[in-house]
Amino acid sequence: MAPLIDALPADARVVLHSGHAQPPLLAEMLAQHAPALHGVQVLATMPVVDAPYASAAALAHLKVESLMPGLGLRQAALADSLNLLRHTVFDWPARFAHGDLRADVLMLQVSPVDADGMVSLGVSVDFMHAALASARCVVAEINPHMPDTCGHSRFSAQHIDWFVPTNHAVQTAKVVAPDAVDQRIAEHVAGLLSDGAVVQIGMGSLPEGVLARLGHLRHLGLHTGIFTDGMQALMESGVVDNSTKRFKPGVSVATMAGGSADLYRYMHRNHAVEMHPCDVTHGPQVLAQMDGFCAINSALQVDLMGRVNAEWVGPRRMSLPGGLPNFAQGAMQAKKGLAIIAMRSVHGPAQRSSMVFELDAHGPPALRGEDYHCLVTEHGVAHVHGLSPRERAQAIARVAHPMWRDDLMAQALHMDA
Repeated sequence: MAPLIDALPADARVVLHSGHAQPPLLAEMLAQHAPALHGVQVLATMPVVDAPYASAAALAHLKVESLMPGLGLRQAALADSLNLLRHTVFDWPARFAHGDLRADVLMLQVSPVDADGMVSLGVSVDFMHAALASARCVVAEINPHMPDTCGHSRFSAQHIDWFVPTNHAVQTAKVVAPDAVDQRIAEHVAGLLSDGAVVQIGMGSLPEGVLARLGHLRHLGLHTGIFTDGMQALMESGVVDNSTKRFKPGVSVATMAGGSADLYRYMHRNHAVEMHPCDVTHGPQVLAQMDGFCAINSALQVDLMGRVNAEWVGPRRMSLPGGLPNFAQGAMQAKKGLAIIAMRSVHGPAQRSSMVFELDAHGPPALRGEDYHCLVTEHGVAHVHGLSPRERAQAIARVAHPMWRDDLMAQALHMDA
């Protein structure tokens, strides 16, 4: 790889395969060669493991930016060491198509070349086709453990300039079991869903808790950002059959996957699960046509006006809106759609209230109070859509933690009627 390193100009951008598909050998190579790459930009999106190129030593030379920091870049984001690019997930491919972003070098992790000369992007498609179309040089770890996923995942191996044979397990996700608070929230969320709903939900202990409580329903569909073990279980049990979907009937659709090795084996050449670019999975026109589309997402704070903060912890930004605005908009537009914000009523060691009089965020909210239907905490469901400002504030105060509820209700009574 030395000739490639030597050929990179100081203002070059290296784009890494996102999510669980981040190529670990190539990511480590960037860190090791950082002094020789002084000024090079590294675009990393949702890495789920430590990002060696974002260590303090590497950041002395590299400029790291992200469309979504994920767990692997959270500490760097909190330390304000990243350039966070605030675009919704739907817009990511367009940023490359319009030339706002470019990939001088695209570093991927793909499946082995098949009989047709194709490789698969495996567990992460998102904006990779758009980056591939703009890439000047493509380097790929060829990994036999990367599943050959269906949908719009494959591309010709002729586009790859440098092949790096590897034989390591694809990064898995260890989900922490939901605690008692998550379980109460999950019960409230599950009670809002009906037979035939098309579900979008993220990954983590709360989403997996929700999925585990949907066994009483029938004919559910999946159209989501990330495919997880809980979704596999619902497909195998027959709860999810995707029979009601207008878009891709009979098929679960996602743009990423994250879970166990068994999940990746399940996805390998399984035509019941398709991976598509994120301008499809998060596209407003696609989402709006799905009757009963139910978008379930989380946040950090909600104020009494219903505004949602999904990015800021005090003065420090730790995340970006991601797909939250896209999915909420789709659910609001879909016939019988349902946009849900599900979150704990308090956060942090100090047990600060997640419901506040006014957001302390240092940027625009991810959603306004008019942009979703329900706020769910462990204390119940606040149906906020269509209410007056005072009614909405009172509904939000009612699902706040009892330590803070009376103060919030008193403030709510002073809101405009």
